[in-house]
Amino acid sequence: MEFSHRARIVVKTIGDEQVASTRFRVLAHLEALRSAGFDVVLEMRSAPPTRWLRLPWRLRELLLDTTRRPEADLLFIQRRTYPPMFARRLAKLGLPLVFDLDDALYLPPPSADQGEGSRSRYRRNCDATCAAVDLVICGNSELARQVPHDRTEILPTAIDCRRFAPSAIAPGAEPVIGWVGHSDNLRHLEALADPLRELARRHSNLRLLVVADRPPRIDGVRFEFRRWSLATEVSCFSDITVGVMPLDDTPWTRAKCSFKLLQYMALGIPSVASPVGMNREVIDDGRNGCLAATPEEWFNCLDRLLSDGDLRKQFAAAGRDTVVNRFSLEVISPRLIDLLQGVLDRRTNRVRSQPNGLR
Repeated sequence: MEFSHRARIVVKTIGDEQVASTRFRVLAHLEALRSAGFDVVLEMRSAPPTRWLRLPWRLRELLLDTTRRPEADLLFIQRRTYPPMFARRLAKLGLPLVFDLDDALYLPPPSADQGEGSRSRYRRNCDATCAAVDLVICGNSELARQVPHDRTEILPTAIDCRRFAPSAIAPGAEPVIGWVGHSDNLRHLEALADPLRELARRHSNLRLLVVADRPPRIDGVRFEFRRWSLATEVSCFSDITVGVMPLDDTPWTRAKCSFKLLQYMALGIPSVASPVGMNREVIDDGRNGCLAATPEEWFNCLDRLLSDGDLRKQFAAAGRDTVVNRFSLEVISPRLIDLLQGVLDRRTNRVRSQPNGLR
């Protein structure tokens, strides 16, 4: 199979541009992929109109994904997992397959049923999908360790450092601790209530800024709630003096890709994070940020940063450099291009090595 034409890649995403994973791990790379000579076709998943249609909607998508062979040279599957029977059908389409894994899809999310049946189903479907594909692209090393074979590559989530730049946000007039995320993760912030209250007593004009889909439940701390929207994706970080990414230490959180932490750092916001999973690979404690495991450590790190402007500048500059040099689109997009081209080349070489060029 010769690729004398522009290689055509069909991308099946987990959602549309409102979904952060789709926005940052697929859509952000489109310009680079097309400039590199790929013809990229998007098939974005849509949500069922009501919760009563979830199961038939899911079955319909499984059948559509695995019974129609798309006109493509490569199929890129973003976060979609398939039960074993459907994973085998997917492999029989005869296309090179790439699976993008950027979350613990082998586990039920914390808000879902945590029973043994549910856990078994999530693991079974994720493992079957990984087994069916030529390559699993993993957002971090913890995810790669969970894949039941060695056909993996680690590719962090990229940040567009032209958009997420210090000049894109406005500095605040008073000290602000900022948290940006989904309400499913507010429990991690709410667990910091005691050190936040103590900080509020120490710094009388301190404000907590929360950007999410609902406000937190923290008493004794003055806070501002901003509802997240795609239109304010960058500007919502304005006013933040110190960004925080607290996590508990669980198999689910160890698979996190430090996404909000990378956004803080790209924007030049000094940051404090829990030493969990990829956070430990992103932050060099005391150089480009601060790691805090206990309430006392959280208080001390935040108190130092709120009190020391020079330390904030140090963390801001070093954090920005970390993202530009390791996690920017300019670094990650070429790696993605090489990985996809490598899958295409290996499939082509296998075909050539078979008698008469047949599969």
